[in-house]
Amino acid sequence: MYRGLLEPRTWSYWHRELGETSWPLRERNLTYAGRLATFIGFYIDAFGAPPAPSIELDGRSITYHELSEGLVQQAANSPSGGVTCYSHQAMTMCNAHLLINNVLHDRLYGTEYRSTNNLWLRTLETHLTRPEKEGPLFFFGTQSNSCCADDGLSLGTDAWTLFLMSSVVPDRVAKWFPDWRKNIKVNEDRAYVEIPQKHRDIEFSSTELASAWTYCLAKELGHSQLAWQMSWRRVHLMRWWRQAILLRGSKCHEQDAARDKCSCFKQQES
Repeated sequence: MYRGLLEPRTWSYWHRELGETSWPLRERNLTYAGRLATFIGFYIDAFGAPPAPSIELDGRSITYHELSEGLVQQAANSPSGGVTCYSHQAMTMCNAHLLINNVLHDRLYGTEYRSTNNLWLRTLETHLTRPEKEGPLFFFGTQSNSCCADDGLSLGTDAWTLFLMSSVVPDRVAKWFPDWRKNIKVNEDRAYVEIPQKHRDIEFSSTELASAWTYCLAKELGHSQLAWQMSWRRVHLMRWWRQAILLRGSKCHEQDAARDKCSCFKQQES
């Protein structure tokens, strides 16, 4: 999984869409950097050491400590108190990864990074949480270089954000959840979060993915009955993932075989 996270196809889309020279682990790509940092933090917690001494990406190198410290500094210097993506916008779901990694790094190394979490939580509650009791809970991000909300809304963003934040600020999430739960559609013994076609078309979210996040959220908050109702979507998504992994594995096997054949030819020629 770690090697997969470093594959260019995992992060190179960001370069193309940003359209400028930059490095994804130093600026404006918390979607990728936050996930990578969190994964490495969990890896260290499980195995006692990072998967590699340093992260080698696109000809540059950085350690987990440097990556985590850099993210904290970006948040501290940001008008929103969060780390930004793309056009200097701070996204709710991406900064949930930041909150988790700050807590992880503190537990592993005794730092005080979690003290900056309140900067982002203040923006989230003051500017990015909608007062309406119906529909999405959060705006999905800020305006450029601002703590004010952009007007984008998505239940997929909510599900992603709420589940990740439930591990950091469970009391706040538990307070938000009863009203947000109204967005969950229930049909007899099945429940799901429906994502509109326009968000599925741009691969921002999907009904399967949002429902899987919500299943995890229900489990985290102790809503066992709801989690059971959501589990049919989880099973469906796991089957889809399994098929995707098998397909990817088949393609990788074919590519490896082609490379091996090429290497054999080169050895014979030499």
